[in-house]
Amino acid sequence: MPLTPVRAVIYLRVSLDRSGEGLAVERQREDCERIVETRGWTLIEIYAEDPISAFNASKSRPAYDRMVEDYRSGRFNALVTWDLDRLTRQPRQLEDWIDAAESQGLRLVTANGEADLQTDGGRMYARIKAAVARAEMERKGARQSRAQRQRAEKGRPPRGVRATGYTLDGEVIPAEADAVRAIFDAFAMGSSLRAIAGALSGEDPTIRAPGDRTQVRRLPRSVPVLPSRTGRPWSPSSVLDILRNPRYAGWSMLDRKIVRDAVGAPIRGQWEPIVRDSVWLEVQRRLDDPNRKSNRVGTERRHLGSGLYLCGLCGARVKAHGPRYRCAGHIMRSREQIDGLVLKFVLRRLAQPDLADLLSMPDDDRISSLLDRQQIERDRIERARTDYKSNLIDGGLYAEIKNEAEAEISRLDAERLGLTAGSAASAILSAASPVDAFEEADLAAQRATIDLLCEVRLHPAQRGRKGLDPNTVEITPT
Repeated sequence: MPLTPVRAVIYLRVSLDRSGEGLAVERQREDCERIVETRGWTLIEIYAEDPISAFNASKSRPAYDRMVEDYRSGRFNALVTWDLDRLTRQPRQLEDWIDAAESQGLRLVTANGEADLQTDGGRMYARIKAAVARAEMERKGARQSRAQRQRAEKGRPPRGVRATGYTLDGEVIPAEADAVRAIFDAFAMGSSLRAIAGALSGEDPTIRAPGDRTQVRRLPRSVPVLPSRTGRPWSPSSVLDILRNPRYAGWSMLDRKIVRDAVGAPIRGQWEPIVRDSVWLEVQRRLDDPNRKSNRVGTERRHLGSGLYLCGLCGARVKAHGPRYRCAGHIMRSREQIDGLVLKFVLRRLAQPDLADLLSMPDDDRISSLLDRQQIERDRIERARTDYKSNLIDGGLYAEIKNEAEAEISRLDAERLGLTAGSAASAILSAASPVDAFEEADLAAQRATIDLLCEVRLHPAQRGRKGLDPNTVEITPT
């Protein structure tokens, strides 16, 4: 009976090629090829994996996955790898290979000569080694997590992937920091995540909607083009990651959350903040608003008054319908004519000298005072805790002091958030020339400014009359 030919493959992987020259993989390759040649097997494939951990089952290993599929299809019956650790550190995956060697005759050889899965002793050794390797990786993960927390509690920059705007050591990168500030300012002013991502990616800033004769700016002008580190276009989720990161306001963070001390005070990071506390808090307030996606100011729109102007008959918000604004069964008005009249009113209002009275800027001194008062309450909790441990007060009194102080901290926090909630149109109203700033602003900021300055109600047009009757457009200053 003729012998079944041995079709062999080699699997190569390194956890980290520190030299950057591929020398570790090349050493593995030479050792494995020598085994194939010595045994007279036919080498049909080499699966070389980029540096990817075999411990984390959630990480995709494309070469490994392709090799598994090839084995299931019967493409090979011998597998050579430098060490079992190189193949897998997952006990469940290892059991699959042990079953293949035991019941299906797979020849699995390691170049270091430590494992022969076709013997019971080799299988026992493989299982023990995999369990030990997994335990060591879990201990290593725990040590790394503790080290990261310790760094965060001391206010040091987190290890790992650097944040846009900072080096790994926490130094500011000026050009990237400018882009980060622009991202925060644009979102606080009303731009959507998608519009900001488009500006960063260098998309066409204007759109021409069906029925329009002119283009409108949909992307924030203030946000510069910034190549992403992946080389791919920016996505709304990547913009959201930046906006949610407390590191930009100078707060120490771990797992995207602010790290606090024993009495709950935020720990300041040992790096320069890129945005002010008030800006970061205003952005969080807007992100946390459950009505943000349907809010007429926050929603990304393609038309100036869609979802903003009101029907004069029922009070519902009108929608764009081709070249018109429409409230079903009530009104159908020319969008271009209505927008022209509204823009004329807004530009005239922006040119008036009392405009500054409408502007509500964050009171940084007041915010600082509230933060100081919160710290006083946290110090009060800490003193009570020390007195309780020293048996100077009983548990009931400690709980009473703690509850009172925490209630005051919550009240002060609510007041502080109220002070940071500024107008989405503040950048336009505070500009040296509000008129020029409005005309250069993106659509979201223009809509926010209109919403701040006036209420627009559209009434039915008079039958048989040509042109726009201004009396059918009710613009009420607010």
